Amino acid sequence: MATDEKTQPSPLANLITEAREGRLTVRMDLEKFVYLDRDCQYFKEQIRDIQSQMTEISNQDKWGLGEKFAPQGGRDLISGKTMVKRWREKSQGSQNSVYAVMESHYKIVEDFQTLFRTVRERITSVDTDQATKYQNLESSLPQQAPATPKIFSWPGL
Repeated sequence: MATDEKTQPSPLANLITEAREGRLTVRMDLEKFVYLDRDCQYFKEQIRDIQSQMTEISNQDKWGLGEKFAPQGGRDLISGKTMVKRWREKSQGSQNSVYAVMESHYKIVEDFQTLFRTVRERITSVDTDQATKYQNLESSLPQQAPATPKIFSWPGL
C-alpha cells in the first residue's frame, strides 16, 4: 500500500520507542511471544484477504442490477447504477470504505507485532540463554488455532 506525506503516525509509535530504548517493561513467557507473533501474522493475512475481496467487488464489471445493457434493449436502471456506485465506494472507493478501515486495522496489528518483537529482541539480545530458548520455541511450538470469534445472537432472533 502506498504511503503519502499525510500518513498518520503509528498509533503505538511511542510505546515502540519506549521498548526500543528499554523503558518499557513487559512480563511474559517467551512462548507467548511466539504465539503473539504468529497470531499477528495470521490477522494481517486475513485483513489482506478481505482487502482483496473488496478490490474484486469494486472492480466487478457487471452486477446484474440493470445498471447497463438492460434486457430486451430497454433503458438502464438509474437505481441499479446508483446501487453499484455506492457498493463500489463502500468496498474500496472512499476514506470510510471497508478497504480503508481494514488498512487501519492492518497498521494497528502491525504495530502490535513490532512492539512485541522489539520487547522480545531486547530480552534475547542481552541474554543468550533466553535467545536460545526463544529460537527453540519458535521452531518447536505447534501451530495453535487463532482465536475464534464468539457469535452473539439476540434473544428471540
